Amino acid sequence: MFKFLTYLSKSFFITWLTVVFGFLVLIGLLDSLANGGDILADDGTFVDTFRYMAYRAPVIFDRIFIFTIHVAILLTFVKLIRNHELVALLGFGISAPKQIALLAPAVLTAGLVSIIAINVLMPPSVRALQAWGIGEYKIKNVTEDNPLWMEDAGRIMRAADRDSMNTLGTLELYERSPDTGAITNVTWAERADFTGDSWRLSGVRTLDVKGADGEARQAETVDGNISWETKQTPQSIARLAAEPRDLALSDMAVFSEKGNSGSKPSFAYGFWYLHRITRPLAALLLLLLAVPIMQRVGRQDTGDQALIIGITAGFLFLIIDGAMATFAASGGIAIGWAIAFPLLVVGLIGSFLLLRTESLT
Repeated sequence: MFKFLTYLSKSFFITWLTVVFGFLVLIGLLDSLANGGDILADDGTFVDTFRYMAYRAPVIFDRIFIFTIHVAILLTFVKLIRNHELVALLGFGISAPKQIALLAPAVLTAGLVSIIAINVLMPPSVRALQAWGIGEYKIKNVTEDNPLWMEDAGRIMRAADRDSMNTLGTLELYERSPDTGAITNVTWAERADFTGDSWRLSGVRTLDVKGADGEARQAETVDGNISWETKQTPQSIARLAAEPRDLALSDMAVFSEKGNSGSKPSFAYGFWYLHRITRPLAALLLLLLAVPIMQRVGRQDTGDQALIIGITAGFLFLIIDGAMATFAASGGIAIGWAIAFPLLVVGLIGSFLLLRTESLT
């Protein structure tokens, strides 16, 4: 049995790595062509195309890795069918449930390795793309229509512009009373620049509202630049402004807590945190779905028809999962249901097909 386990696992891993490489190259090339104008702008060179593809690779992998695992499972069984090895496995008493058990460790390992790789490689890649200001990562995600709010050292900060990694624009700083929480002072700044160890505010106006009690007061213009005392850095601002799914698990967990949210509501970070850590389970359930589909042992069977059915089933899972993600990230459905529903559907269909396969043998 150990030899069967080793053989199936080796076949799966080789197929999976080949599929991942093919998908990354194909999608990376199409993505670089779509953003070729931005890549070559400002004296960009041909080498920058490969730099862009390298930065984008972890992001693309995050979007497709669960599908690559599913495709690799299907292609592994296509190989077994075409070499008539599946008939031999069944002849040795290795039924569909046992095939699932033999492949489960390899599939689970692939899922865990993928999550670790994404968690380590994607956040710095996203920050590099933000700093480059290219494609969808042009620093336009902090705008007047989509401002960045945060609480920092007892103050509320609002930024409505971000021209580069080291700048913020159209800032509003609200000082609050530590006792009552009431606003005591409001500061407006046209721009904030990070100088290496601190932020400098320019175009500053300030209004003291403490004790005004309805009294009309005028904002005072501050001459020169002033220092903004904060623990925030360009890197932490980048994490706050990034899309929730582009963050590391630790950052998602922090922003999912009440009062710590970044550019999106806390439940959006909570959803993507749970979504990422449940992907190994999703891979196992797709294995449960794929193996019964690929039980083709006819003399003329090549596995092509089963492969098409399996890929279609994988696409349907991605569509349902994506729809649930959209609803959950916008607050339209509870996080638990959004995570569980696609997994439940795949698990039930896979279990039904597995029982049906066993009943026919």
